[in-house]
Amino acid sequence: MPQIQLAPSDIYYSQRSISNCFTCNGTKHAGKTLAETVNDILLGRCRITEIPKISVVRIGDVWVTADNRRLWVFRVLESLGQCDTVTVKVTRYICRKKNVIKKEVKIRGDPGKVLYESKVRIDVTVYF
Repeated sequence: MPQIQLAPSDIYYSQRSISNCFTCNGTKHAGKTLAETVNDILLGRCRITEIPKISVVRIGDVWVTADNRRLWVFRVLESLGQCDTVTVKVTRYICRKKNVIKKEVKIRGDPGKVLYESKVRIDVTVYF
């Protein structure tokens, strides 16, 4: 399968809603909420490259993925300035059950809270 770089915001969801956590699929983020996965990456407990690549298919003028939860994680990281592009696998089709083309997605359940800590240290000098 060919691979290309895309901005997460340029990829569409193929479902109207997604679960708030990952299934137990043998990866480092299995069983974690979406926000826990984002936080693990932000805090250095997991690298973005440890998240499996998403597959995309070209439908008309847009790229669509069936890997909706991972796309949500990548989009949050992009919005926080932590991810400009992701490597994706280009495929010919996606599951027929995932037949929606949406720019936004609803999350079923509580995804948790994304904690973002600036990595820039600010020194403040106070003069009296």
